[in-house]
Amino acid sequence: MQNNFDLELKSIQLQNERLLRELAEVHKILELPSEQNKTVKEFYTVEECAELKGGAALNTYKSNRFMLPGCGNPKYSVFILGRLAFPHDVVMRWLKVSDSEYLDYAKECGVTVVPEKYIRLAQKARQKEVVAV
Repeated sequence: MQNNFDLELKSIQLQNERLLRELAEVHKILELPSEQNKTVKEFYTVEECAELKGGAALNTYKSNRFMLPGCGNPKYSVFILGRLAFPHDVVMRWLKVSDSEYLDYAKECGVTVVPEKYIRLAQKARQKEVVAV
């Protein structure tokens, strides 16, 4: 009777050890993607910016540089292999700007001439925020 009990106990211990090894392998696999996600792009193209921001068609962003990160100020953009690109920090700041804040953002970027259309859009957005509050 004691021998059967000892054999069952040994069998359970072996199964536990096998499960622990398999769990360790699963744990390693789960850690790999999180390490890969820590890599941040240094520059974003106009297409990537439009996809991240949304709200308008790609052609709108391409034809209206004022709507791009840095409000069209060349100081905030670079050319990489002939394509217009924007640094990570500039893009992350730009993504947080809403229509109601866009004129203030343009001033921060050093833009002095704002298209009339965007002045109206910013005023309309501010009015909606006041009504919502």
